[in-house]
Amino acid sequence: MAQSNQMIETLDDCFFKTADNIMKYYVNEEEKKKTLEELRSILKESCSESARILAASKIKEQLELTFDPEAKNVEDIIKEYKEAIFNIQVDLSEYNRLLEYDRQIEVLHQANEDTPSNELDDTDADLQLTGLDINVIDPISKTRMTNPVKNAACGHVYDKASLIAMLEKNKNTRCPVVGCTNLTYIDLNQCRTDIVTKTYLERNPV
Repeated sequence: MAQSNQMIETLDDCFFKTADNIMKYYVNEEEKKKTLEELRSILKESCSESARILAASKIKEQLELTFDPEAKNVEDIIKEYKEAIFNIQVDLSEYNRLLEYDRQIEVLHQANEDTPSNELDDTDADLQLTGLDINVIDPISKTRMTNPVKNAACGHVYDKASLIAMLEKNKNTRCPVVGCTNLTYIDLNQCRTDIVTKTYLERNPV
């Protein structure tokens, strides 16, 4: 499961970076919009497949827990499983991967839209990102982040390595940012790569 989550995170990072490059370097607005829509459609399909796989896994686990060899034969179990798989309904309206993609794309769009021309060079893009309120200091280690991840529960950003180290010491840990009102424990699966902060860090090395 951990390896699967890592693969999904890497895939989403590629989606974010691709969208960023489309917004920066596509001159034709109509072509840019169409390409971004196609990219989001591909991500949406990926999210749908991931959700179906997760739902199928839960169905399998439930059937295994309730399996009674004296009450049901193998054929009945297989039939029940196939029917449950066929009836899986995927609702992406609140799917975290898609919501986070839309949020970060909106921020990237704001970072690029203020220039009179869409032909942004690296300096232009840096100025636009600098105009945003971007914190590069990890609230856990108090050092510059290298791999920023955002907590979907509260929106705060941490360095992934520091976060993992902290959770290994105590998995029941809340957001360490002073003043954070979120009282739920941090779930590493809810922490996604923050492409805006990561892009800023890459363009502004120490």
